[in-house]
Amino acid sequence: MTTALAPVVVDDKRELALLKAVGLDRASVEQRELAIHIADRYGLDLMLRHIVLIDGKSYITRDGLLHVAHRSGVLDGIEVTEPVVVDDFWRATCSVYRKDMTRPFTYPGRYPTKGDKINVKFAPEMAIKVAEVMALRRAFDVAAPVVEERWDIELPAEPPAPKPTLAERVAEKAQAVTQDAPQPPEPETVSDTTSAVAARQRPAEEPPVPAPASVPTQAWDYARFRKLFEGARNPPSLAKVVGTAAEMFPGRDIELFEPKSWSLTGEEWRALAERLAS
Repeated sequence: MTTALAPVVVDDKRELALLKAVGLDRASVEQRELAIHIADRYGLDLMLRHIVLIDGKSYITRDGLLHVAHRSGVLDGIEVTEPVVVDDFWRATCSVYRKDMTRPFTYPGRYPTKGDKINVKFAPEMAIKVAEVMALRRAFDVAAPVVEERWDIELPAEPPAPKPTLAERVAEKAQAVTQDAPQPPEPETVSDTTSAVAARQRPAEEPPVPAPASVPTQAWDYARFRKLFEGARNPPSLAKVVGTAAEMFPGRDIELFEPKSWSLTGEEWRALAERLAS
């Protein structure tokens, strides 16, 4: 393996084609350097897919490990047991022999019986492959990880929880606004015999201090209404917003296509959001 594909700024079509052929066209400079150094260390060929990049990390394939084994000149054979199902996994064991050692390197491999159709169809072969790469890696002292060690993608994943609908998100946010709003204090309960005395002893209450003009007095407004639909998969069109508002609030000045200029109350903005989300 040469360093002809050294990581540089790619502005040549031929060089970009070569990088794309080995899967390094979208890798960062550091990721390309690491892949090339690993290939040089073990005498691997990027063009033969001896190394692949997954999520930006370099992994050696089974073909790469077999290349290392055969090139060493000391490989003395590989034996693999027939795969069997144990505890919902296909399981096999591989033994790799070296001419310069008296005992084999033996390692088990497994692969889940459940998953998509392709995984289920080739699960026995995958169990053998896992056992082979783990035994080959130990027999020939390959420190770099292999693809089959990505246990997180080999195991069947739990189905993702269904995403809430737009109407559910609107209702949740409306409930959060209601819960966050300050609640009036509960009235004091006094008996009939002491109410007059308590009223005389209670000092006169001071008039409430008006809130500054910068503090919003309404939980809902146009800005909150617009933010609610940002990022939605199917946000309502402006025409639909105007038409729905005109239907819900007849006689209001909403015929212009400028919702931010409408004089709606916070409760009316909330009602309009719920109608459009339903």
